[in-house]
Amino acid sequence: MITSIEPKVGSWLLLVGPRSINTTMLTAIARLGEHGALRVLDGGNRFNAYTVARAARGRPEVLNRITVSRAFTCYQVLSLLESTPAIQVPFVVLDMLSTFYDEAVQLGERKRILRACIEHLRRLERLAGGAVSIHPPAVPSPAAQELWELLRASAADTYFVESIAPAPEPLRLF
Repeated sequence: MITSIEPKVGSWLLLVGPRSINTTMLTAIARLGEHGALRVLDGGNRFNAYTVARAARGRPEVLNRITVSRAFTCYQVLSLLESTPAIQVPFVVLDMLSTFYDEAVQLGERKRILRACIEHLRRLERLAGGAVSIHPPAVPSPAAQELWELLRASAADTYFVESIAPAPEPLRLF
């Protein structure tokens, strides 16, 4: 099981798994924040600041290094990536394909937008590596498979993460 992400300059990796990998992703985000600045682009409304704060053990210096931007449509994902400057700060894109599963947008348009997003991921990876997480759609479809394959073909590495039931956490009183 992947417990940490180590972005490498010049590439980005793809993490594929069920929605339950989000907790692992948030913990990895906290770990990356311990080492320096980090940009998080949330494509599926999956960022939970409380989980990240707990993983960072409440240290404000870690939390202050993490910037978060959210997108609620595939058009906004593209806009976020377009407006993200290429600097030496690693990036994590949470649940990137979530908004691309919206069938209200024609498949050809979604593929065009995804290709443009991939070009921006390539632009961002040049100075700082990154990671992108995705999960399968609730209802599998050939269109979703096409989008997934397009993204996977562009990633330097792809990791398939299986969900493991988390150990129960003790009740915190203070």
